[in-house]
Amino acid sequence: GALVLKMLEPMYELVGFGDPWEYWSVHANSDRTKVNIIQNSRFGIGDVTFLAVACGKLEYVEDTLKRCARHTLHLTNGRKLEDVKVILKSLGLLGDYEVDRLHKMKKMVGSYCDGDWRRVLMIDATGMNAANFTTFSTGIGTKGFVFSHKYLHDHPREYDRIAKEGYIQQLPVNEAREKEDKPAYVTDVKYSMSAGIIMSGYCPAVDQDNQRDPIYKHRMYHAAHPVELTLETVKKEWDEYQAKWKAQGCTADYVPYPYTREMIDGYFKEYSKLLGIEVYIDGRTDHWPAELSAVGKKEKFGSVPAWHDRDESVGMAQKAIDSDHLKWWGGMAPQGDRLQTNQKYFGFP
Repeated sequence: GALVLKMLEPMYELVGFGDPWEYWSVHANSDRTKVNIIQNSRFGIGDVTFLAVACGKLEYVEDTLKRCARHTLHLTNGRKLEDVKVILKSLGLLGDYEVDRLHKMKKMVGSYCDGDWRRVLMIDATGMNAANFTTFSTGIGTKGFVFSHKYLHDHPREYDRIAKEGYIQQLPVNEAREKEDKPAYVTDVKYSMSAGIIMSGYCPAVDQDNQRDPIYKHRMYHAAHPVELTLETVKKEWDEYQAKWKAQGCTADYVPYPYTREMIDGYFKEYSKLLGIEVYIDGRTDHWPAELSAVGKKEKFGSVPAWHDRDESVGMAQKAIDSDHLKWWGGMAPQGDRLQTNQKYFGFP
């Protein structure tokens, strides 16, 4: 989150938006190394939005509308906005009660319609409540959501296990709020995050197929959008917008693109310090340790695991076998009583 705000600083300064760290929804520590952004809406990140402000094509006015007159908006602070011929009401997401009726549900329990784990429902949750940002789109989160819930459908006995342990009772519940025009299925980010964390806590295996996502995204982004090509493209489009507006009569001075390769390289270096591993601007990964590249890879049956030569890891595996595994065999296997009375690591009397 802190790095995101630092990257926004040049664009906010360009258009006179002030210090992004001072906005009411930003909660940061005194040295601005940690931050949490909590709000009911999303903030704009498109270049063209900031460029339009810089060129006088767009103005942000924060107020409430008192009344409308012909081509004029009268605001509660006394200001008048004139020559207004179009009004677009962009009030965020308004849910459709048909979704609740379709599922014949009165509430959401976690991500489940009326608490039925077989009926999973996801929306692009409203608002923002985050200290870390993976993306500003719904695609990556949707993929992870699908893979996690598919695991329980592929392994229903795992669901039976966590259900007996009280999983459903621990999930957040969201009921319809008619006065706010919010059906039951419309949940916010905080609710969705809570449901996901509880699910992962009860069954960590639901996340196993998502473990390689960060590595895949790193390589994919650098292959599809290398920094040089990205900068070249955004600068070209930035200038094309200005040329188009100039042809339409815009008299604003030329506005140079506020980011350079050197600035982006600095962001990568700062990110590397936070991660504890060097992340290069050119996307190379040949310096990464083998265990990082192996995260999430499914081993072939019989292959030696990457941690086989680490005493600490071997000790943890032995402890798991001597406790959880032995407990299972003691209760489920015919020779369980023999294992319990003659406990030996991989040994039988």
